[in-house]
Amino acid sequence: MKKKKAVFMTVLLLAATGFTALIAAVAGRKEKSPGLLCVTSFYPVYLLAESVAEGAEAVEVVNLTENHGGCIHDYTLTTQDMRLLSEAELLLLNGGGMELFLSKVAEDYKNLMIVDTSEGYNFLEGVMHVHDAEDGNGAHPEETGQDGHSHALNAHLWLDIDGYLFQLSKIEEAFVAADPAQEALYRRNAEACRQALAALREEYDEGRRLLSGRETVVFHEGFVYLFRMLGVGTVHCLAMDSDTQISAGEAAEIVEECRRHGVTRLFAEADYEKTVADTFAAETGAAVSVLDAVTGGREPEAASGGVLPAGIALYCAVMRRNLETIKQAYELQ
Repeated sequence: MKKKKAVFMTVLLLAATGFTALIAAVAGRKEKSPGLLCVTSFYPVYLLAESVAEGAEAVEVVNLTENHGGCIHDYTLTTQDMRLLSEAELLLLNGGGMELFLSKVAEDYKNLMIVDTSEGYNFLEGVMHVHDAEDGNGAHPEETGQDGHSHALNAHLWLDIDGYLFQLSKIEEAFVAADPAQEALYRRNAEACRQALAALREEYDEGRRLLSGRETVVFHEGFVYLFRMLGVGTVHCLAMDSDTQISAGEAAEIVEECRRHGVTRLFAEADYEKTVADTFAAETGAAVSVLDAVTGGREPEAASGGVLPAGIALYCAVMRRNLETIKQAYELQ
């Protein structure tokens, strides 16, 4: 009898312990491990954060959206995401309206240091994204211009090298503020990133000398920043994602723009190359080339040869490949 009672009490104790642990995790009271846990909202921010923190002791960088490719406007937080945020000390956002799914994070996680890495950046005007959405009517936050129409921000500033440098400085200062004991390492890594991006910017400046004055149509908002660096005008931008349905009116407008401006090259992501080609190639005679928006992919360790922080090495490799693709498209090789 005593033995059965002891077994019952043990089971009851284990159940109570498990229930208490669950409550603590959900409430964000779980005991934190020593060190700094930094969470990033999006892959391009993750690459920079990984680079600035590379080699730091007891620092972990985790990407919340798990290298999710494409649009994250309609991303929904999971229970695992919420637990991760409850354990983090630092959260780095892309900003520009990209992370509406984190709109209440400051309210829900009082002890979390949140840094908007694009705050103060001069965004280009963007294209409205329509999904099942957060504001109740399917549209994401926008600004109303003097023309009375709604305008979204183009939040894809990482495809502007100067924009990525802007974010780098914000991330550098965030790590120094969160972990001042390793300031020297963060400064050193950030400077290595800065030099790599400056060298990449020089290559794009040379590309501008060859490409400036041309015009194109793009099927990703971020490519507007990319072509602006090269002096190539974007006469139309259609923001393609998995929910996009190209209307007959939109297609006719793009065809007309191509004819009016003599556009001979169209640029899209790999997932939408066939759709763009099937819809526009025959009508316009324009060829479709594939660019990488640097919104998802492999872990940065796979791209580094050890000379540069791995994340920035991967970013620079992708952006160089984009530049070569554009030059090849215009037969400038």
